[in-house]
Amino acid sequence: MEFYRELLAAAPEEAEAVLRRWWCEVMLDTDPAGDALAEAALNGTLPTKSVAAAIARRREAGLPVE
Repeated sequence: MEFYRELLAAAPEEAEAVLRRWWCEVMLDTDPAGDALAEAALNGTLPTKSVAAAIARRREAGLPVE
């Protein structure tokens, strides 16, 4: 219900941000490592990668990089 209240209260230009935030919540909730990922992000210990490394990895896997 909180999602619907927030989405309905959002201005049209804010709706995408609301959807993205809730999508992230849902994806973390369904990931068995979600709590550890959230804790690492909040603590500043979450491993990061460069954009160049992410693009290279996607190209190697044959995925689009547009």
